[in-house]
Amino acid sequence: MAKKVIKFDNSSELDFLLAGIVCPYKDYRLCFELNRALTLSFKRMKDHTLYLGKPGAVAAFSFHKAINRFGEEFYVLGNKSVQATLIPEKPAFDFFMIVKNYGAYFDFNDIRNKIKQIEMVSAVSELRVEELKSADNFIFD
Repeated sequence: MAKKVIKFDNSSELDFLLAGIVCPYKDYRLCFELNRALTLSFKRMKDHTLYLGKPGAVAAFSFHKAINRFGEEFYVLGNKSVQATLIPEKPAFDFFMIVKNYGAYFDFNDIRNKIKQIEMVSAVSELRVEELKSADNFIFD
């Protein structure tokens, strides 16, 4: 009997810019500094929940959202919880910043440079979503 494989096209849900951030401080402290550096207003949202495959096994990751005056959406997601790592292939990063609905003149390098200037941030790296095996973990409502 032949196997039937069904593939879902979630490429539109994964259409965003992504940066990994190394910062040993708590999420609320990082977001406070990001607010100042990027002139944003991050708000704490309900934790991003990831189902781990076993019945009842879930992991919760900190989740913050900000929208600038141009309608560009910024999200900060924690990469580590007590139960799991959000993106297991990138365990060195403490947080991920996602940018959605960006316009043609949006300069991600400028954003990355401003984040690098935050004293408590050790490193910032732009990542390619399509190269991550567990990129589906970034899908949220």
